[in-house]
Amino acid sequence: MVGIVAVPSVTNVLHAASDSVSLVSQTAAPTTVKATNQTVKAISASGTKGNYRVKYAKAGTSSTTATYQQTNYNTKSDASSQVDYLANTQGQRTTLNSGTAATVQGTMGKVYVHWNTGSWSVTTIANTQDVAGNPTKFANQVNNQIQKQDLTSKNVTSGAVTVYDTPQNGQANSVQWQNGKQVAKVQGQQANTVIKIAADAKD
Repeated sequence: MVGIVAVPSVTNVLHAASDSVSLVSQTAAPTTVKATNQTVKAISASGTKGNYRVKYAKAGTSSTTATYQQTNYNTKSDASSQVDYLANTQGQRTTLNSGTAATVQGTMGKVYVHWNTGSWSVTTIANTQDVAGNPTKFANQVNNQIQKQDLTSKNVTSGAVTVYDTPQNGQANSVQWQNGKQVAKVQGQQANTVIKIAADAKD
């Protein structure tokens, strides 16, 4: 009997080794994404099957322009707190090109347009001079892309899109979504690239 107890259990060690991620194909992230104004390719994948990060660079370069990160949390409420979902926002009511109800607010040289669709909230941020005379110009472009690429038809607990009309150095454009205890976040410099990466992700 003592001999049986003394046999070491190697299953946990083997499981940990096989849980690691080094290839993009082991993740839900797409490998190559052709966005409106650039094509990006996944250049690295690291982490475990539950918690990993994939980095993207413009084709032919090596500097990171976007990242896809998946994280598993202990509870659904922990996961929920990681997604910047906005139910209601202040602002002037407007209607986007598809008939979608939205709110517009201008402050500090920026125009914010916000709307909700299904389990998703979407916020677009444009420089005031870029949308002078048509405050919803950028919002309409984003709404068209989201609908065309079926992003907000993804079955999620909640999702949030925050995008800027000009490239952002610090990868401020983001698409985040929660499924139970799992959260996926795509962040990047270009709005349409971030939306396309998120739309092309495997469910």
